[in-house]
Amino acid sequence: MPHAKTPSRTHPAHRLTCRRGLTFLEAILAMVLLSMVAVTLSTAVSTMSKSQRRMDQKLGAAELANRLILQYIDERDSLPDKALPIEYDRDLFRWTLVEAPVNFEFDQQSVEASSDSVGSGVSLNRIKLITIRVWLGADSGGSRSFTPDVPNVVITRLIDPLAFSNPDSLETLINKPGGIEKLFENFLNNSE
Repeated sequence: MPHAKTPSRTHPAHRLTCRRGLTFLEAILAMVLLSMVAVTLSTAVSTMSKSQRRMDQKLGAAELANRLILQYIDERDSLPDKALPIEYDRDLFRWTLVEAPVNFEFDQQSVEASSDSVGSGVSLNRIKLITIRVWLGADSGGSRSFTPDVPNVVITRLIDPLAFSNPDSLETLINKPGGIEKLFENFLNNSE
């Protein structure tokens, strides 16, 4: 019986049968690398999501602060209760309002020069500095009192209590019961 010939290493049949696959160590290394990439990506996505949420809360605080200052200018009596949080979107916000007088300092020459000009009878003593601070409330992950590490906004504005921001404000005040009396009271209290 003739002896069967075994294929040599250079023979094409031997190359097909001896193909190399992944070793167990290479498979483990590939899984470790893939899991490290997945963890890095998920951490980055989570961080971006938290950052976006924080920016949305800060934007909500800014919107509320702007609305509160406009409401204060138009109709002070209609401001919400400071003891209760204000709901905006899916968050609750707290707020404070501080009203302070403003003292303008002028040099003597400019005061004497402007005393003869038109409009010199306007008193700047009635101008007030209004500061509204809005921050994320404790019920939404913030705090009950203001701290700078929670999403917050501070808006400061100079206002003249006798100047109306729009004609509708004056009309609303006059048509309100006791509105004309309140208008005269504001005028008497704020004119000097």
